[in-house]
Amino acid sequence: MSPFRKGLRTLVTSAALSLAGSLAATSAFAVDWQQAKGTELFLGMNKHAYTDAITPLIPEFEKLTGIKVTMESYAQDEFMNKRLVDLSSGAGTFDIVMMDQAIVQYAGANWIEPLDSYFSDPKVVDAAAYDMADFLPSMIKDGKVDGKLFGIPISGEAQILYYRKDLLDAAGVTVPTNMDELLAAAVKLNKPGETAGILLRGQKIHTAWNSSGFVWSYGGRIFDDPMKPTKATFDSPEAAAAITMYAKLLQEAGPPGVGNYTWYECVSDFQQGKAAMYIDASVFMSQIEDPSKSTVAGKIGYAAMPAGPKGAFANTGSWMLSMSSSSKNKVGAALFLAWATGKETALKVGESAGLGVRASVFESPAVQAKYPAEWAKATAKSMQSVNPEPGFPLITQIDEWLDIYGGAVNATILKQADAQTNLSAAAKKMDDVLARK
Repeated sequence: MSPFRKGLRTLVTSAALSLAGSLAATSAFAVDWQQAKGTELFLGMNKHAYTDAITPLIPEFEKLTGIKVTMESYAQDEFMNKRLVDLSSGAGTFDIVMMDQAIVQYAGANWIEPLDSYFSDPKVVDAAAYDMADFLPSMIKDGKVDGKLFGIPISGEAQILYYRKDLLDAAGVTVPTNMDELLAAAVKLNKPGETAGILLRGQKIHTAWNSSGFVWSYGGRIFDDPMKPTKATFDSPEAAAAITMYAKLLQEAGPPGVGNYTWYECVSDFQQGKAAMYIDASVFMSQIEDPSKSTVAGKIGYAAMPAGPKGAFANTGSWMLSMSSSSKNKVGAALFLAWATGKETALKVGESAGLGVRASVFESPAVQAKYPAEWAKATAKSMQSVNPEPGFPLITQIDEWLDIYGGAVNATILKQADAQTNLSAAAKKMDDVLARK
């Protein structure tokens, strides 16, 4: 055991360990869970609601399999650095890591293990009980690189429409289902100095993720190749029309100073009843419905992303679990992945934290009883459409993209020039960045 591993301490608390005695070592899977008994697994995790939710369930897996699990979580920047160092060096400290959009880089470098052979092996995974088809399409797609599965989604989010039911009812406004209806509703609901008609992120870096769903819904694309982009295409007429709408919503019905709004200002304003509608990630539901922080808790309705001319393509994102190619316990790691991402455990996490990537979680009566049923349905619907591109471009120059593309969206919001002019100038800059490699 490496000195690094010896120095690590599990995050499973003594309270969680005491829970093991009350957990039945059973599973719907028809596999030999004890086939790696006596071995160890080490998990490298990001500090996240999923990590908090899975931690007290770990003793259940240990009792079921006889495998000792040590888990350590880190703040995101530290986690990404430790993950990169361990997997790129082949040190093999981590058996399993949380994975994000870096999956393409890690799979291409052979730092993470392709999982298809494990999930098609009846000795490891009971395919019928596991039910891969239960994953929402946009979520399972995130874990695939060149058609191979390298990550299993564990926590997802999608753009949805939050709206004040009381304000829409009072104004006689029906819930918007497309962009034209959204603009009309936002303008009608807008009361300058009191309540904005709509909230969207306006600060340049923060507009990038939020506006991409608009671009796809209008038939545009951010880059020419979703997996290996070489040229910016976010200056197409379709993309320009999408950003024109994005900016128009804020220009005609947004709050003052919206050009500086990140998700934080948006959530805060909505919590304080300062807006009638809000489009952003589905994960903000818990903050908006928290009565200790939100004056509008219990007054919110939820709907899927409104459609553009080419359909409704909400931007999505997910965290996944991947297996290190350097793991010395791959059978044990595969058993953990199957257990942690299976329907039974996914439902427990969904009930505990409101996180889901499987249709069965959002359809669960228990989840819908604890969380707003409209939210569960809206999130699942927004996750159904498979986006034409990843939520964040799969390029190493991600910071430049956020600044250049996001800057063009922000400039349009601020009326510094029209969308086509701003996006064309930004696309040229982005092409120069891509050409430098």
